[in-house]
Amino acid sequence: MKTYYQRLTHKITWAFVVLGLVIAMAAGVGLHYLEGIRVYQMQFEDEWEEYQRMVSAEDVLKEISLDISAWQAGMLPVSELKSKSYELTRILNTWTRDEQEEVRRVYTLNYEKQEARYLYPARQAFFVLSRAINNLHPKPTTLSSAVLIESLNQLQQASYPLRQFYFQSIQASLEKAQKARDRIQRDSSYFFLIVAVLVLGISIYSIKTLYGQARQLMEQERQIASVTLVQHLAHEIRNPLGIVKSAASVIAKRSTGEVVGLADDIVSEVERVDGLLTDLLHLRRGDSQPKEATDISALVLKVADLFASKIRAADLRLDVYNQAPGVFLPCRPDSIRQVLMNLLLNAIEASSEKNSIEMTMMVSGSEYMLQVRDHGTGMTPEQKQKIFDLMYTTKPYGFGIGLTVVKRIVEDHGGRIEVSNPPPEGTAFTIYLPMRI
Repeated sequence: MKTYYQRLTHKITWAFVVLGLVIAMAAGVGLHYLEGIRVYQMQFEDEWEEYQRMVSAEDVLKEISLDISAWQAGMLPVSELKSKSYELTRILNTWTRDEQEEVRRVYTLNYEKQEARYLYPARQAFFVLSRAINNLHPKPTTLSSAVLIESLNQLQQASYPLRQFYFQSIQASLEKAQKARDRIQRDSSYFFLIVAVLVLGISIYSIKTLYGQARQLMEQERQIASVTLVQHLAHEIRNPLGIVKSAASVIAKRSTGEVVGLADDIVSEVERVDGLLTDLLHLRRGDSQPKEATDISALVLKVADLFASKIRAADLRLDVYNQAPGVFLPCRPDSIRQVLMNLLLNAIEASSEKNSIEMTMMVSGSEYMLQVRDHGTGMTPEQKQKIFDLMYTTKPYGFGIGLTVVKRIVEDHGGRIEVSNPPPEGTAFTIYLPMRI
């Protein structure tokens, strides 16, 4: 039972570990996406400020264009034009300072290179126009007017591509941010779906496991009640059997002829019943001997040698496949020997003449596998379900105790036993024992 609880706890723990890893991974991906949105938002804000600054500069340029016409007509003093130049210079200085700060938090080098293609010519044209305005005299001349108009035209030509670049960059940033938001929403849906499926799976697994545990406990209680009753009867029967055996032995010694044979039959049958009672007592008593490291292959081979004559007498063949020699298991050798003897006896009784019995030994992960297989008629699903129940047997004789003892010994060793019908025919009993205590 302790091993069962450990296995149950281990499986449920791993299930919740997987759930925790999925949640942590989803949280990491979500934080990554949120960081991307934050970067896109900051980039959008910077580009929007530059675009607004560009629009402000173009508004000043429109005012300068109108003021130039008024100045040429003598309707506007040159000081008004120069004040517009100061305002334009202030915008340029603010723009330059923000650009220097932006260099320290560059988003993409590619964006900076593209911006420089349009920004530097426009900025140069701004400075040329500002210098041309600052060099004006109170009275317009043909040369100064031509220089002023030329610099204004150059600036307008240079500023249009820059404004378009900022506008397109803003649109691109908004699209990236929107895609990132859409991806977060989509992945969040997937994440919640995965978590819901995992929680549902873990819940179903836990319920099935607990239901199986409840059934196992009910089965154990039923078997304990049956074993207690049977063992009480075994104790009561054993005492008169001893008297019967002693009396039959005395009769055999003091008699002759046919009476001796009958007395010997009585002794033989009493010994057989006594062996049955010993098996019944073993169900409750268990084995208190300590486990010891045992060469399991050598133990199996000794049991095979012990049954060699019996197998030959039944006109059968025993094939031993040792795929893991030299493996030492923590076990009780006498108990494992009893398990193998019971399984071999069942295999012999289930086999027909000329058939073979196979014993296979191999390592399967952290467990050692022992299999005894016959090539008889096999078992029905109902028989396989009840085969380990106390007092259940498929034979016309016997009491259905041997396999119950086998299952109890295997579970006492922290292992498990399975029964199957491997093709093309026959029955296989497979024992899995832990490699370590």
